[in-house]
Amino acid sequence: QQRWSSLPLVRVHPMIFASVPASSMAFVPALSLALILGAAPLAAQGTLSGTVSDPSGRPLGGVIVQLDSARLGVATERDGRYRIVRVPAGSHTLTFRYIGFQARTMSAAVAASGATIVNVRLDAAVVKLAAVTVTSQVAGQAAALNQQRAAGNVASVIDNELIGRLPDPNLAEALARVPGVAMVRDQGEGRFVQIRGTDASLNSMSLNGLRVATPEQNSRQLPMDVIPSDQAAAIQVSKTLTPDMDADAIGGNVNLVTRTARAHRPLLNVTTAGGQNQLGGGALLNLGVNAGKRFGASQKFGAMVGGTYYKNERASQNFEGTWCAQSQNCGAGATLASLDVPNLWELRDYPQVNRLRQGANATLDYLLNDHSKVFLRATFNEFADDEVRYRTRFDFFGASGARGTIVSPDSGVVTGARLTRDIRLRKVTQQIVTAQLGGDHNFAGGSAFNWVLGTSRAAEDRPDVRTLAFRQTGLTLAYNFADADRPRANVVVGSFDDPARFPLNSLTREVRATRDDDVSAKASFTLPIVLGSVTGSVKSGVSARLKDRSNVLTQTAHTSALGTNANGVTAATLYSSLVTDTQARSIFGGDYSLGRHLNADLVSTFVGNNLGAFTVNQPGTVTASEGGTYAVTEDVYAAYVMANLDVGALRLIPGVRVEATRTESRANKVSQANATAVPVLTPLTGSTSYTNAFPSLNATYRVDELTNVRAAFTTALVRPQFRDMAPYVNISAGQPTASIGNPDLKATTATAYDVLVERYFRNVGFVSAGAFYKNLTNFIYPTSRPRLASEDLGEATLVTQPVNGPTAKLYGYEVAWQQNLTFLPGVLRGFGLNANYTRTQSASTIPGRTGAKLQLPGQTGNAGNIGAFYDRGPVSLRVGGNYSGEFLSTINPLTADGDTRTRARLQWDASGSLQLPRRAKLFAEAINLTNTPLRATVGNRLNRGGGGDDPSFEFYKTWVMVGIRIDR
Repeated sequence: QQRWSSLPLVRVHPMIFASVPASSMAFVPALSLALILGAAPLAAQGTLSGTVSDPSGRPLGGVIVQLDSARLGVATERDGRYRIVRVPAGSHTLTFRYIGFQARTMSAAVAASGATIVNVRLDAAVVKLAAVTVTSQVAGQAAALNQQRAAGNVASVIDNELIGRLPDPNLAEALARVPGVAMVRDQGEGRFVQIRGTDASLNSMSLNGLRVATPEQNSRQLPMDVIPSDQAAAIQVSKTLTPDMDADAIGGNVNLVTRTARAHRPLLNVTTAGGQNQLGGGALLNLGVNAGKRFGASQKFGAMVGGTYYKNERASQNFEGTWCAQSQNCGAGATLASLDVPNLWELRDYPQVNRLRQGANATLDYLLNDHSKVFLRATFNEFADDEVRYRTRFDFFGASGARGTIVSPDSGVVTGARLTRDIRLRKVTQQIVTAQLGGDHNFAGGSAFNWVLGTSRAAEDRPDVRTLAFRQTGLTLAYNFADADRPRANVVVGSFDDPARFPLNSLTREVRATRDDDVSAKASFTLPIVLGSVTGSVKSGVSARLKDRSNVLTQTAHTSALGTNANGVTAATLYSSLVTDTQARSIFGGDYSLGRHLNADLVSTFVGNNLGAFTVNQPGTVTASEGGTYAVTEDVYAAYVMANLDVGALRLIPGVRVEATRTESRANKVSQANATAVPVLTPLTGSTSYTNAFPSLNATYRVDELTNVRAAFTTALVRPQFRDMAPYVNISAGQPTASIGNPDLKATTATAYDVLVERYFRNVGFVSAGAFYKNLTNFIYPTSRPRLASEDLGEATLVTQPVNGPTAKLYGYEVAWQQNLTFLPGVLRGFGLNANYTRTQSASTIPGRTGAKLQLPGQTGNAGNIGAFYDRGPVSLRVGGNYSGEFLSTINPLTADGDTRTRARLQWDASGSLQLPRRAKLFAEAINLTNTPLRATVGNRLNRGGGGDDPSFEFYKTWVMVGIRIDR
């Protein structure tokens, strides 16, 4: 087997911007100069700054600070700090407005060329919410809504005190409550998010504004179940981009803001909870702590540290299958025409899905003065999934494609079939480690300089995944799939549950190591400007992100032969020696029988002690291993200029960003001359280089203190998935289809238009409605095409390859409402409601699917949340439903009969808490109250309400947790 000694690729970058084309970046100083001409400093000016907090000293972010009669004003940062520059010397008034609190107006005398400090504590809420609601819940709602109201783009914000109001064990679960966000689940837990209907691969995630590496082996998607939700001080979902943000987010960007120590108010959060999963009876354990404090008389040095430990011993059960046309062979190279009969159907039992999330985070910062600080941030997150899977597979047509009597598309009898039982022992560990060093510096006269250096490493390790399979052939199988909820299959001729009838078929071992290393740098400079009645600032900056990505796969295939050195066990008797069940294993509440399955401990011990007894299939091993190994380097250099301009009640953020991308990739051509020959390996390389400009304009018009109208024109891109742009070529002897990568893929680009109207309520709530339209160019999809005469692909006549499509469009609308019903009488004042709904539609054209307008893969048509809550005195109760509509999972390049769809799903969760003395809280959480399954369909057979056959049905039951949380 061949390995590149340079994997992962290692490069030295002595000058981070040395290779950036000068023509790509030259616009920045020129445009910056043009914007600030005429903005010379006026005589006798000063600066106003300070901190805004609540009566308890808690800093308030998102407070609107208005100078004199200004309609817009500035917003405080998360630490409560604000700064207004170029204020004419003399007497002024400052008005501080924060939803849920009384507005406060103060006088300030500004000295010429000096700094004036005005610190403010806002008084009790306009509505006496403290008597009605739990304080932290209202504080969290107010913090999120005020930051959302003050944002310069279309965005949603979740404050850390809101994250735990419904059971949200990871970042994906928390984000699913946000308007316009849907969730993709794995084993019942949220894993990826879809923003405004877009597939997870079209979105991005950052940590404190810097991009995060991803451990996924082939894609750019970040599995958000790796990150515990309680690490966040806030989660910001940007649905429109500004030029100072990375451009690779067509759907949107999720930014996780970590915690920072607060002045004069030490923080301590402690959580301890336990529970049980109803399916399998596994344990739940949740431990967490966050502690922070500022030190010294001047409070200059701050430290915040935290850690989490979340153990979830889960289980799941499901069935799934594939379909084919009865007029064609379902073997290799078959072309789907109509999905008439099942090809393969299998029952799966996951009695052990032990998941462990553990993480740590720390932030150190030092205030150089009142207007300047430096910081050091670091995070560590690890997600481990230790899984046992039992599977019984009904292979109706086997290797020969033999067919029996097809009674109807829903039922029939098939001869020459196979029955396979296997066990898979798999442990997967994913890690994400980040570190950031930076500074924020504000100078006299109103200018500012911000910089940050960061590194991010993601890794996925599969140290030894073992799948041991046993197969019985020559069976007669019957099936009846008339009931899509409970399809049936049984053995007519043969044995379903006799261990002696299942000889060894294969052993497969997989070792995989994925590495994704990022080095990032950002720097920006901001200058205030005054152009007549227009005030604001101009900001310009540069950034670089250097990525090394590698995936090394070693997949060892073994034949059905078993040597004589296996302690007397033969291929025919091995199954019997590894079974300890005295009766058949059943799933779905006894509806299905899996038969007597293997003992996981005996399998692990036998395989570990007798590896030499198994015969390696060398051709298959080399083909799988080298075909899945690749490396990619990707360097992205960017420069931008933008302005933040206030004209009366209108705020404009125009700007342009330029990104230059350079990639290099390596993979192998794996070519097999015949079925028994060891494949020949030929190293291949690919490279691309391109530059894109991204103009944008975000506008906000403040109708009044509580009403905003927003509009935006933005542009963005998403670069090809790592595996897709690797130059691999996989050719297997006797197979008519070759699989190849495409290093010439272009990035998918998009132009977007957004409009949103939002109205906030003084008693902490809001209502909003908006619409959006995105036009995509060069989106990427898989295709199947005839082999070209110039392609050296052996006997293959067909090629599967990812390619760029023409154009696609995505459009829709979203509405959201959240309100505390404090106008109701008596105890009813504690009730509140929240709801949001997003409707998206899309259309794309795929060559080969002539005349068909296809939904974009991953585009969720409908998504929403509905919930009710009750907060009064020490009691807080919540129930919420999360709905994710049907979406197209994969596109078949030839026919709609091969498309797969994930079906709509509605899950209900509930939580409650009781406030105890000494700021402790007793809480309980229940997830998936209605045992909602995860389902998928394939094709459109019989046009069942627009759906197709149901190859997948998976359920998990309910899990419950009870614990205590202390917030000080």
